[in-house]
Amino acid sequence: MTIEELLNTAKIRIRKTAADDLDSDVSRLIDAALEDLKRVGVDPSWTKNPSDPLIVEAVLSYVKANFSISDQYPVLNGIYETNLTKIKGASKYKAPQPQPKRCRKKKTSPAAGQEGGEA
Repeated sequence: MTIEELLNTAKIRIRKTAADDLDSDVSRLIDAALEDLKRVGVDPSWTKNPSDPLIVEAVLSYVKANFSISDQYPVLNGIYETNLTKIKGASKYKAPQPQPKRCRKKKTSPAAGQEGGEA
């Protein structure tokens, strides 16, 4: 997921559909969440183009908790803290994110697929 896709997803999470000056505030919150993840030991490779569901959910819950003043802040921030605890407890986030394996095509001989030789 690109940062732009994360921005669009965050806007949906906070029920914000219009593109306006508040987009920069949402972007700032995304940046703050990503930096907070690095602060707790997440390798930067996990935050560059976040696609891991737990990383993405942590960012979205941070944005939801901090976007507006709400009496639900303690609950929403608690959700973020729970996600953060899960991430801190998983050792995989401390190491660089594994790169996806590329599929290699099998080499075939030129005669492959021919039956019975020449006619």
